[in-house]
Amino acid sequence: MPTSRFAALGLVAASLAVPATSRAQEAHAKGGVDIVAGLEGGGTGYAKGVRRSRSLLRFGTEVWVDEDPKHQVALGALVELEPVASFGADLRYQLRASDSSVFHAGATSVIAPKYMLGATFGFGYRLAVTDTVELNFNPVANVYFWGSDLPKDTVLWQAMLGVGARVDLF
Repeated sequence: MPTSRFAALGLVAASLAVPATSRAQEAHAKGGVDIVAGLEGGGTGYAKGVRRSRSLLRFGTEVWVDEDPKHQVALGALVELEPVASFGADLRYQLRASDSSVFHAGATSVIAPKYMLGATFGFGYRLAVTDTVELNFNPVANVYFWGSDLPKDTVLWQAMLGVGARVDLF
């Protein structure tokens, strides 16, 4: 019977070593909308030179886990309002550098009626209005380098300013 005593002591020791509760990582998300406008250039023909950029609405969400809230992933739906209506999307990595500042880099696209693919970079200043609502002010730079809406051998650049709001989703 000495073996059963060792087994019982082993079970007791193992149960004391395991924490009484375990905690899984929790996901958090914010949803938001921004209106974005600015300047663009790099075109040819009628689009040659610097001109006012396409104005757009960005409907987005950003997600992170509570273990590392500084690192976030954001996905946005883009609706260009004028001069011609079009639709697109972006996918961003965001670094929340402080309570009020967020840097992002990622891919951006216009999907329809013609397509363009490019990169997006930016900085956001977040002003907390309540515990669950933030106002967002962000300069954004986009560079489109591929697509049917670009003249051959042309890169379209945009320097834009966005203003919007973010609310906690979960």
